[in-house]
Amino acid sequence: MRLIEGLKALILNTLFPPVCVSCKKEGDFLCAECLRDLEKKKISPHKAQKDQDFHYMDGVIYALDYAKNPQIQAAVKQLKYRFTQDLAEHFGNLIAEKIGELSMAKNRHIVFIPVPLHKSRMNYRGFNQAEIIANSVARRMPDKSEVINILERAVETKQQAKLNKEERHKNLKGAFIMREQFCHSESAAAEVANKKCVHQYSSKNLYFLVDDVCTTGSTLENCAEVLKSNGFEKIYGLVIARAFK
Repeated sequence: MRLIEGLKALILNTLFPPVCVSCKKEGDFLCAECLRDLEKKKISPHKAQKDQDFHYMDGVIYALDYAKNPQIQAAVKQLKYRFTQDLAEHFGNLIAEKIGELSMAKNRHIVFIPVPLHKSRMNYRGFNQAEIIANSVARRMPDKSEVINILERAVETKQQAKLNKEERHKNLKGAFIMREQFCHSESAAAEVANKKCVHQYSSKNLYFLVDDVCTTGSTLENCAEVLKSNGFEKIYGLVIARAFK
């Protein structure tokens, strides 16, 4: 299967060479020059600072400032709306580099929890960008991490990009639940507050909610609320870039 996929990729790349989403140079979807020109954010090596904007998340780790890096803006849109999954490998490198700067990640088992898509969006796109980014990061630390799809998006909501901060939070209220197999409750429709997570939280682990971009943080906050109501004591956001508004 891998051989067949490799041959398909080779044929497609020969007939339709990858073009950098930023500078349009042939060779890769995000070329070495554009990657080199990224304005990266150096984070504190000691810990992820508690962000006062968030009530449920204990911090957000991000590799780049979205506004200062048009290359990443173009790459994220290319992944989400033109389905160029190869870009997840570049994102994985950038995020893994940030994790390497965190002393709290040293000698810790890391659990990546992708922000889920609703099944209708999943069927349309064919993949969850948060999940493939999480898998890309996990491949770069195979001995100390895992990806677990604990959450489910139970409600199909409006697109967040068209809403302001308050509307975004209300739009997602109640949209996420624990997946049934991670709960003791026999009823999948049971209230989140009454569910007990089978995947026991451990302070020895480091838990990251993974998404592509954090703007107001409403998506990550709503996911973190569900996790914390199910026994998770600490949960951090992990994204490629943060867009400040």
